[in-house]
Amino acid sequence: MILDEYPLSDEMLAFCKAAIEDMPEALLVSGARRMPDLFKGLKQDKPNIEMLQQRVLAKLQLKSPPPPILDILRTATLSEALVDVLSEKALQQGLPSLLDHFGRVPILTAMLLDTRDSIRKMAHEELAKPSKDTAKAKLQEQDTFKHRFKPLIDTLRPVLLDAPYQAPAPRTSVSTAKIAAPALSKEHQERDILASTPYRQLQKERNALVADRDKLQTLNTKLATDLAGQTSRANTLSSELVALQSQWRTSIAQGIADGLQHRLAPWLAPTESLVLSLPASQNALERAQQVLTRQAQQDKRYGTRAQVTEELAQARSLLAALQAAQQEALRPLPQLVDEIRVLATHIATSEARLNQTSLQPQAPQLRALAQTLSTLHDIDALQNHKKALERTMLAEAWGLPLCQQAYALIDRQAMAIYAEHHPDPKDIPPPVTPTQHLSDCLMHARPCRLLIDGHNLLPKLKPLIGASYFKTGHGPTAQARALLIERVKTLTDWHPLLQADIWFDSPEDQHWSETDNLRVWFSGGKGSDRADGRILESLQSEVYRGTQTTRLVVTEDRDLLAKAHARGAIEVSPLELWAMVG
Repeated sequence: MILDEYPLSDEMLAFCKAAIEDMPEALLVSGARRMPDLFKGLKQDKPNIEMLQQRVLAKLQLKSPPPPILDILRTATLSEALVDVLSEKALQQGLPSLLDHFGRVPILTAMLLDTRDSIRKMAHEELAKPSKDTAKAKLQEQDTFKHRFKPLIDTLRPVLLDAPYQAPAPRTSVSTAKIAAPALSKEHQERDILASTPYRQLQKERNALVADRDKLQTLNTKLATDLAGQTSRANTLSSELVALQSQWRTSIAQGIADGLQHRLAPWLAPTESLVLSLPASQNALERAQQVLTRQAQQDKRYGTRAQVTEELAQARSLLAALQAAQQEALRPLPQLVDEIRVLATHIATSEARLNQTSLQPQAPQLRALAQTLSTLHDIDALQNHKKALERTMLAEAWGLPLCQQAYALIDRQAMAIYAEHHPDPKDIPPPVTPTQHLSDCLMHARPCRLLIDGHNLLPKLKPLIGASYFKTGHGPTAQARALLIERVKTLTDWHPLLQADIWFDSPEDQHWSETDNLRVWFSGGKGSDRADGRILESLQSEVYRGTQTTRLVVTEDRDLLAKAHARGAIEVSPLELWAMVG
């Protein structure tokens, strides 16, 4: 190490300590970054300067200070600023002048910190010589009263002896001697300037400034190139955005036109004829013609038996073809099962339309349900009977059309119970069942949010959707989840203010958006009811935000339902949701 052979004295260590304390903060921080131990527990961008100084001084007390500490000392003292740029010859010739100008301790300390062995040896030799202060002290010890007044006595001696006055001989001043010295040549002056320390220091600073200028010019060129590229890309994206906006407006206009022409237009004329009563005609032929016209409008809206019979025949033929294809295929497509189920439901609905001649339900289960509902005159009793009926529908595996008709009868009875207690026709019945809540939000343009516990819902629907959507001992498959997502997506498409969230238990935390109104979540974490906590967190955030939103929670988990009800949510059974989206 550098200081092992020539260690610093106590006086030099005190000088180093003062130099470090007076050192600019930026230089201290940049030098200390070379030694990570100095920054432990301190902020990297803005450290505590006093603590950093204490750590550097503590390292200085070591027998062999680390190289980064020596670099900091060189920066704080004259070693880097002066001694490092002087040659060995310059130091030999100018050392007395440097000692007189800067002081003995600063110069010799800087020389002992130098990386050159010859410079450190020169400093050690200078330290071995007695200092001027010691010589002056010895001289002062020999000084007496007589020696102190000797110049005055020598001046007064001629006066005391009455000797004639003699003017002192003129002395040659230093300035005169300097003036009398021969002038240096221009070449010699230039050579001395080039060899001087200030010139070399200025040259070193100039080279550093030139290097910084070149770096800044390179950086400026790079930034200009990047700016040009970003500007070009921004112009391209702006053009694409304008084109997309134009295409978007055209698509919206086309969609509105198609909706008005193909969806609303066929309903307008029949609806107007139903609302506006036609004037009674005195002519029997005219009245008959008017009735036929109105019946034609009714048939345009609801269809005829011939049309339904023809569609039913086509559906049965397609169902038979699908079943035959499923039986004959060696590798049947998964879509065959879905289409067979959907087509069977459509056939059952069509047959029900043909057999329906009045408002009275035709199925024996529905007739029994209607008779039971007519005996209920309390909403709580209706809700209890609804829960018992859902267990029956799942146990007996009712078809989806029967389930939908059963829920329709329950909704109708709820309105009848309200009308019984509020006979005033001006009273608008409040929503009671989930279907009524959803319809109320749709009619009054109110926001609604649907939160579905997916892995609690799907097993309850196994009798309705079939065992092919489940693995033995492993619950619902990805195909079952896709079926649920597709059904809920159809519901959100029809209800623009309905936000739906489907939660599934999963060890991985992830989510994606099917549409702007439908998001699918996988809870992450551990346990069998991981999605429950995430559903409750979502409900709690709604409560904190204070949004006026109707919140529906779909699950049969009693604990989750109790906590959701405390947060203002409405309970929806899996079967009722399936009837709503079917």
